Amino acid sequence: MSEKLLERVRELARLWGPSGREQRVHDALKAQIAPFVDEVRTDGFGNLLAVRKGREGGRRVLLSAHMDTPGAIALNVTDKGLIYLAPVGGLKVHHAVGQRVVWGSGALGVLQYEHVEEPKDLSFRKLFCDIGAATKEEALERVSLGDMCTLAGTVEAWGDLVVGPGLDNRLGCAVLLEVAERLGSGPHTVIFAFTAQGEVAPRGAAVAAFGAEPDVAVLVDSAVSGDQPGVRQVATRLGGGPALRLKDSGFMAHHGLAAQIAAAAEAGGIPLQRCVSPTGSEGWTVTPVGPGVPTAVIDIPVRYPGTGGEMADLRDARAAAELLLHFLGLPLNLA
Repeated sequence: MSEKLLERVRELARLWGPSGREQRVHDALKAQIAPFVDEVRTDGFGNLLAVRKGREGGRRVLLSAHMDTPGAIALNVTDKGLIYLAPVGGLKVHHAVGQRVVWGSGALGVLQYEHVEEPKDLSFRKLFCDIGAATKEEALERVSLGDMCTLAGTVEAWGDLVVGPGLDNRLGCAVLLEVAERLGSGPHTVIFAFTAQGEVAPRGAAVAAFGAEPDVAVLVDSAVSGDQPGVRQVATRLGGGPALRLKDSGFMAHHGLAAQIAAAAEAGGIPLQRCVSPTGSEGWTVTPVGPGVPTAVIDIPVRYPGTGGEMADLRDARAAAELLLHFLGLPLNLA
């Protein structure tokens, strides 16, 4: 196990950074990647862009990972100090009940719900956060309306497995840091993009691609693993290596780029899974940017995504970094 990779995942996953409020994650990533690149900047959307210049005649390659996590926003506070919420991103109500959360203000709370007769009647309208306040005034001293909360907790290592909240997609961010540190000189100019608001719409990757004007783009994300009980449409597993996403609800991988990634995996002896995902990705937002961008998505399989107990295998993340390094050393012919 790469201890540095583990520490990067742990450090990034503990940072508060829901969609639209990614500044703390942005600042941490900026400090970590700056020594490995030639230029670091932030665009008007809040994406962090770090550029490693290549040789003349090389391609412009965008490597992207969204840095936000799902959460909830404070809508109203009752006279008894209970905070009612609306979801921000992919937080599901059945995943949220009983979970501890942390607010942007630093306040801690627990998510609970009003009495319902049947589980099917549970909705976000009945979900609230209890921060231990006795009155509305006391609650508002610690949490303002419009403040956001995310699931709280630390990432634990169980051998090669990591378990905790925030792995989607801080794992992808950690992989990009590994690539940046180990890249060295290469033929291509690489633009590392840590994007905002990947959990809502998503939007950040499209803005990053517009500004970067890449010849190709590879997005690194986390996706539900096929070995999670009840997931029958996905043929991936933890420990089987990163997965090349061939298709999802709005995206088709570029055939030439997918073939080059598969060739890089074979040449490097890197296990590569293939998947067709029932859910979406940021791939569909990048592909049509400008004159069109050949795009691929590399998934790191995760069990129980969106919960406080996400589970992934660090070997898959490490193999994803190895795959990208091999890919970046190749001449890119997308015919």
